[in-house]
Amino acid sequence: MWNDEDDFLDDMNSIDPVEESRLKAVWESELEKSMRFAYSMIEEMGVTRWADSIPITKERKLVILNNMLDWHVNREEYEKCTIIKQGIDGLTAQKND
Repeated sequence: MWNDEDDFLDDMNSIDPVEESRLKAVWESELEKSMRFAYSMIEEMGVTRWADSIPITKERKLVILNNMLDWHVNREEYEKCTIIKQGIDGLTAQKND
């Protein structure tokens, strides 16, 4: 899964362990909020309408959906995974932009 965590953690080499732990907790909390908000948009709109509403390439949309899928798999939220996977399959089947 692509994310900025590695860059985020690399920048913390000079931070004391307590501050590092606090910052990582904040980062993880913000990631969770973002993933849950993004999923709620997809749930509300449907994957197709969501994909049609954002002006980015099909490839980038697939990256976003695959990151979301990985995140939900890691939390064993398989019902959400099914919906996201169906969206990935549908988007993959579409002709290129």
